[in-house]
Amino acid sequence: MKDDLITKAKHLLSTNTIEKETLLDGDRKKIIYTAPSPGTYDQQWFWDSCLHSLVWMKLGEKERAFKELQSLMIGKGPKEFFPHMIFWKLKKDIYWRFFDKLYLTENYSEIIQPPIIGYSLKCLKNAGLRKRELETISEEVLIYYIYILKERDPEDMGLISIVHPWESGLDSSPSFDLGLEKKRFLRIHQWKRMRSLLKEFHILEWNQRRMAQESSFRVKCVLTNTLLAWGMEAFANLLEEMNRTEESYELREKIDRIWHSLLRYCWNEKDGLFYNLEMKKEGYEQVRINTISSLLPLLLDISADIKNRLVEHITDKTEYWSRYPIPTVAMTEKSFDPSNNSLLWRGPTWINTNFFIWLGLKKHKEAKLANELAKRTRDLVQKSGFREFYNPISGNGGGAKNFGWSTLVLLMEEDIEILFR
Repeated sequence: MKDDLITKAKHLLSTNTIEKETLLDGDRKKIIYTAPSPGTYDQQWFWDSCLHSLVWMKLGEKERAFKELQSLMIGKGPKEFFPHMIFWKLKKDIYWRFFDKLYLTENYSEIIQPPIIGYSLKCLKNAGLRKRELETISEEVLIYYIYILKERDPEDMGLISIVHPWESGLDSSPSFDLGLEKKRFLRIHQWKRMRSLLKEFHILEWNQRRMAQESSFRVKCVLTNTLLAWGMEAFANLLEEMNRTEESYELREKIDRIWHSLLRYCWNEKDGLFYNLEMKKEGYEQVRINTISSLLPLLLDISADIKNRLVEHITDKTEYWSRYPIPTVAMTEKSFDPSNNSLLWRGPTWINTNFFIWLGLKKHKEAKLANELAKRTRDLVQKSGFREFYNPISGNGGGAKNFGWSTLVLLMEEDIEILFR
């Protein structure tokens, strides 16, 4: 069964691979990346590629994994941050005309996605990638982390703000409804707001600091900041191994501040959960909606007490421990909708968030629970294939087929050395 899953995953990622030559500064560059699901998602998405690279490493293709990240670097050009999308393929659909046309160029978007590239790069080092290749991208990654920490935290709270739901990767999560909760035809209102935000940023000339100060949607997202700290921690370890100790130390100070800020501002002692913050003119307010984001700090160096409370939520059969866990919204929430194929992240199980929770459980020595989560995730993929997401009750697949990062299930089968060093 395991070998069959590996064969299918390798075939999927190979089939989803897109190769192209592009002209950059007078030089012709060859790029190669894994489209999340050709025909549905053809472009290069930032956090998808960071996760695809991990699976390529598992398949013994570390050079291919590096090229995945290198294409992100080539695609961003001289920007100081990695955009959430790079538009390698010609776009003729209605989505392009109504959304992407608002960006400054036809090359890439002007917003971010969860900043996990530091973890992928450290895993490449663990897999034996040559130092010269690591150095070609590590400088860009360092600039990226320093830039978003400075520009996206104008309040100096130690947490970056997202200014668009897409930046979290969680799109239509109910924790982002923020005033739309009682609207009929919610999908229409969600998409209208997503477009109107891009129009706001166009007026703000896509200045990242102004966007973080003036956007009508400003959220200190727990998932985004957790993955920022997690990615930076791995990257700090990499810098230290490369004898860049001063830069490593500076990053570790910033990581500590993110964690203490998550604890200070986002932890709710009564509920035993972390919540997003909605930023307002007069301050901020916790968004007390129980979603997968509330559990993600399990990836960090949390105390035993907080870890135990998060595990209680995960294993609660009325909340997160469904037949095919882990739903992305607690089953006790009114907004839980396990069959919703149009508004994403409102209940279905996703493999990438299962992978993050699995890593957190392994980190905190919850081996039995981690193994059971891995088993149920494999059962899910065996039942319905590599789908974009899954119904946590029935296990039926939803969204795009042949979805790239669902191959992360391969990494949940055993202690893979590259993930834990």
